[in-house]
Amino acid sequence: MEELVEKAKKGDNKAFSELIIGLENDLYKIAKIRLNDENNIEDAVQETILDAFKHIRKLRNNKFFKTWIIRILINNCNQIYRKNSKENFVDESILENKYFSEDNTKEIDSKLDFFILLEGLNYNEKIAISLYYLYDFSNKEIAKILRIPVSTVKNRISRARKKIKDRMEGNL
Repeated sequence: MEELVEKAKKGDNKAFSELIIGLENDLYKIAKIRLNDENNIEDAVQETILDAFKHIRKLRNNKFFKTWIIRILINNCNQIYRKNSKENFVDESILENKYFSEDNTKEIDSKLDFFILLEGLNYNEKIAISLYYLYDFSNKEIAKILRIPVSTVKNRISRARKKIKDRMEGNL
């Protein structure tokens, strides 16, 4: 990926396209955590791609491209969320997600199960636990993406796990 990033920084549009194609599903899913409306999700992803394209030369370390673009996406999602000032939740409309094909129903089931588990968590808990479990970011990487201390990330993930466990045990 770092080679593609370097090419993209030098103006290679094909390399940039390859980077985006590789991350498009992840960007969509992360935006879905914050935004519920398909139009808003698509707007956030498109705006993120445009912002990344315009500013890729400013990226200092190529190995942090994914972290950098997710940070841009989260900022764009938060901006759209504030603009609409509506509370949005991840819901079962995930089944209509155009990024899932019929060939991977097991993946759909596991992702849907995960998103159902997120119900009842606040946004900060949802984003932290999703980045940790769905995208395999470390606590340190999540802290960098969200611009918060590592201890806060650990606390949010711990709180989310406890809420999920309590709900599964029928305590909530």
